[in-house]
Amino acid sequence: MNQLMSNIKNIPGVVGVVIFKDNGGLVAYDFPEAYDKNLLNRMGLKFQPIKEILPQEEGEIVYLCWEYEDLLAFYYPVGGGWVNIVSSDHIPMPVFSLTMTAVASKLPKLLEEAEVPQAQGQEQPAAVTAENTVPQEQLEKLEKFFATYLGPASAVIFKRAAHHLGYTLNNIPKDHLTDLLQGVIARVPGDKKDIVTEKIREMSINI
Repeated sequence: MNQLMSNIKNIPGVVGVVIFKDNGGLVAYDFPEAYDKNLLNRMGLKFQPIKEILPQEEGEIVYLCWEYEDLLAFYYPVGGGWVNIVSSDHIPMPVFSLTMTAVASKLPKLLEEAEVPQAQGQEQPAAVTAENTVPQEQLEKLEKFFATYLGPASAVIFKRAAHHLGYTLNNIPKDHLTDLLQGVIARVPGDKKDIVTEKIREMSINI
């Protein structure tokens, strides 16, 4: 993993590299000191929904790139995760493409074996069992309800809200359902929030 990061960092113009798993978990990084681990962890949570909505077949997407004045920000998906890269706008693209093709061939196996380091101040999710987990049928019903207000993004927003809590939608504890729904409601347009909250309460869910 460190060797791959070093290969990317050695591309002329690259100033920062960070690698995430599919669920947004931070695996490794080489960024300027101003970017601490907690900030990079939040970056993973922000970018994770992109992984959910982009085509999954190899070859359908190579990378995304954003330009900020004299900086470029790259999002490069690979099997099992993705890489975020920040560089100057003078990065030699042929070198970038060749390097990332090599990285994409080796990184998926490393991501499969990698453990996600615990972020400072982040509590370990509590153990859950089938008995104290929110039933999938209830979650599916709630996703369909929110789709009325959030459209097709409803499913992605639910997954993102679960990740913020340290869980997946398959193991949300019943006593965290309110926290999950509050995270989703936060994405509902302001003039609809009260209506949504009231309808949730009508489903006998405390919110």
